Amino acid sequence: MIENQSSLWSANEGSKKNSQLEKFCKCLEKKSIFKNTSRFKDIWEWSVKNPEYFWSEVWDFTKIKGIKKGKVIKKNKIFYKNIFFPNSKINYAENLLRKKNQETAIKFLSENGLQKEITWKKLYENVCRLSRYLKKINLREKDRVAAYVPNSIESVISFLAASKNGLIWSSCSPDFGADGVIDRFSQIKPKILITCEYYFYNGKKINILEKIPQILKKIKSIKKVIVFPYTNQMEKKINSNYFDFYSILKNSKMDENFKKFNFNHPLYILYSSGTTGIPKCIIHGAGNVLIEHNK
Repeated sequence: MIENQSSLWSANEGSKKNSQLEKFCKCLEKKSIFKNTSRFKDIWEWSVKNPEYFWSEVWDFTKIKGIKKGKVIKKNKIFYKNIFFPNSKINYAENLLRKKNQETAIKFLSENGLQKEITWKKLYENVCRLSRYLKKINLREKDRVAAYVPNSIESVISFLAASKNGLIWSSCSPDFGADGVIDRFSQIKPKILITCEYYFYNGKKINILEKIPQILKKIKSIKKVIVFPYTNQMEKKINSNYFDFYSILKNSKMDENFKKFNFNHPLYILYSSGTTGIPKCIIHGAGNVLIEHNK
């Protein structure tokens, strides 16, 4: 560690006073929870020594929509088995979809120059329509939804619709080969697969759909495949056994019911790298992800 080195950059006083951290500290002072918030080190030490107070205040300050009830931490002698907000409930998607206005929610820019965007209002509507469809095809809480998708607006819609219904999302980047996808998704037995026609990487147009038959052959639990276009419409007619994403949205009514699930309800499954054997599943809880992102 280099000592006595001057900072490359530090925030000016105006930025500090208008920061969310400063507002959070003032909130703690107003409640007489913690008085000496002038030094970051002091507030940091307080948060580490008093996690129950800290996380409860983060919930309140960031205005999480949900039911905060009972103790903040159910402690266990084994550190990683501590359970946060064991009696509280939230709906992850409800917290992300608070806005329903005409402001832009997401902008998409492809490496080949394609641009798409969606407003908060349209995002909310599309999530509610897809949510209704997922219920209609009898997907139940904790059923798995697998996604073999690029980072697109449709991917976000699908993820939020799944989380709205208490389903468990899991995704793989389209630059994975079919074997890499099978190694991961075969462990979680997904009921549906959401994918895209193609994507661009390093100037090349790469077909995703041609890999799907091999995946379906190996993962028998997948009963439906939903496909969305990379542009605003399908480039060519898709396999008759697959379902068109935008046709589903067009023909589905909105389901605006946001059931609240346990704070620790599974949100998504990610994976280890697979460098030392088959990739290991890593489950993230909905409330844990939400409050950490809010913090």
